[in-house]
Amino acid sequence: MRNSISVIVLAAVCALALLASDTLAAQKAGKKAAGNGSTFTIGQAVEEALRANPGIEAKKLMVENARMNVGVAQSTFWPRVSLNWSSNRIKNYEEVNTYNADNLSSFNWNKGIRVSYPLFAGFAHLSALQKSLLQKDMQIHQQHQASLELANNVQMQFLQLLKSREDLKTAQDSIKRLETQLAAAEAFVEMDMAPYLNVLQNRTDLANARQNLIRVQNDIRNCEVQLNRFLARPDAANIKYVGSLKDFPVKSAGITEEEAIREALAHRPDLKAAQKAIEVAFKDMRISMSQFLPRIDLNYDDMASSKDYDNSQYQGYTRNYWSAGITFTWEVFSGGQTTFQSIADKKRADSLRKDYEEAVNTARAEVIRAILDIDSSREMIEAARKGLSAAQEAYDMAVTRYETDTGTITELLDGQLRLTQAQNDLAAALASCQIARSRLFFSLGRENASLK
Repeated sequence: MRNSISVIVLAAVCALALLASDTLAAQKAGKKAAGNGSTFTIGQAVEEALRANPGIEAKKLMVENARMNVGVAQSTFWPRVSLNWSSNRIKNYEEVNTYNADNLSSFNWNKGIRVSYPLFAGFAHLSALQKSLLQKDMQIHQQHQASLELANNVQMQFLQLLKSREDLKTAQDSIKRLETQLAAAEAFVEMDMAPYLNVLQNRTDLANARQNLIRVQNDIRNCEVQLNRFLARPDAANIKYVGSLKDFPVKSAGITEEEAIREALAHRPDLKAAQKAIEVAFKDMRISMSQFLPRIDLNYDDMASSKDYDNSQYQGYTRNYWSAGITFTWEVFSGGQTTFQSIADKKRADSLRKDYEEAVNTARAEVIRAILDIDSSREMIEAARKGLSAAQEAYDMAVTRYETDTGTITELLDGQLRLTQAQNDLAAALASCQIARSRLFFSLGRENASLK
């Protein structure tokens, strides 16, 4: 018996030790993960934003709300059942002579069940159900549109971040070149081989380059803060966004303008939501027009009532009964309310139809502009690469000429400025190409988180 108890105690101690070690390991792992932060490529950043962004969660809740409203509309086709109970006390101030015993002081109660069913409501209930289904579909399209917009915003901000990082490298390289040039100019001045003006010009350009570096660093921070917001992360979160503009393919749109327009009109969720909004407006008009028609309701009551007189000369009673009937209601005049409401709903539907036509024209223009921007940016990339090669060669030649005292400081600074500008131009062209591709996918209603 003692041996059994010892084994049980030993097993319990081992289990507690293992549990404590697992908990400690989990805490260490959590601290390590929190310390390492998160690393996101452009595709991972888009997926994380779609998962965690509160705006998308709000759209999902609106879809659920619309689904519940469908159930509300469906409930109008079911009968209404209600339980009724009432009690009251009638007490005269003084005894009265009356030929109606109901006027005497008494205690009364009524109870029972009532069932009513709308047999015909001028098609208002059917139109309301159809409207709720349309609103559900509209909310689904709006959620999809919000997801596409968020993905596009994340991609645009991510690409801007990568461009700013390229600008940062260019600014840092420019400062290194200028510092080297400044040191050479100061050395030449000390040896009386160049005027002091060369030093002043170098210092001026170096100061401008350092100011540009500060601006670029601020742009990078702003991009990171904006991306953190899209991903629902705090600004101080230890998040790394990785990638390079050179990682993305530089290729044509791969689709003609006519094909792109057809795809956009068929798949863009904002256009689908606009179509549903028009249909909803016409359903509102039909609901208003249903007030011109009569309403027919079926009713059934199963009731009990009781009356107990204070005057003992009269005998109280309890009554049990049921009743069934049909109610016909037709409002033949409402002061013009139904007419004006129907006309107002019709005008609203026509207005939404015009808005849809404008949205279609806007979609066409967005698709065409995106394709044109892709083509032009590809040409700009090719030209920027050639320009960068020429600027690099010109700068190297200017350095050699300056060091051999056959060139001027002006030539050297001009070469440095052109090289920096050529590097910035290439980064801008690469970013413009990918931004145009992102806008094209968004304009077509396509999902492409990684832009591959």
